[in-house]
Amino acid sequence: MSETNGELTKPDVLFGAPVKRRYETLTLPVSGHHIRIQSITEREFSDYQSAAMSKDGERVLAKKLKDSNRRFIAMCLVDADGNGILSIKDSINLADWDAGDTQYLYNACATHCGINAQDIEDLVKNSVGGQGDS
Repeated sequence: MSETNGELTKPDVLFGAPVKRRYETLTLPVSGHHIRIQSITEREFSDYQSAAMSKDGERVLAKKLKDSNRRFIAMCLVDADGNGILSIKDSINLADWDAGDTQYLYNACATHCGINAQDIEDLVKNSVGGQGDS
């Protein structure tokens, strides 16, 4: 057991504080564009994950998963005031970006949000692999 140097945080304090977003400004390696990303909440991440599932709990078609990296990036991209700059629908615009920039951005978003990028990739692989499985 680890020892603490003080009192443990009480639930009313733990859950009573408003969400504080964290921000980071990045320079994309290929285009040189300066962009800003934000952290996401557990609810936002769960919603993102569930978008890869059908209503009956089975994985959706690969078409939906094909843009999962772009949808995740869109959740994180913000302007100087912290307002999202892309809707999930608009994330299709990232499809024509240089893959060096999108992969860098995807990895940076996952790291910034404290999400293991491998977990996201596993979700996609399992979703695609599970389609023909019985």
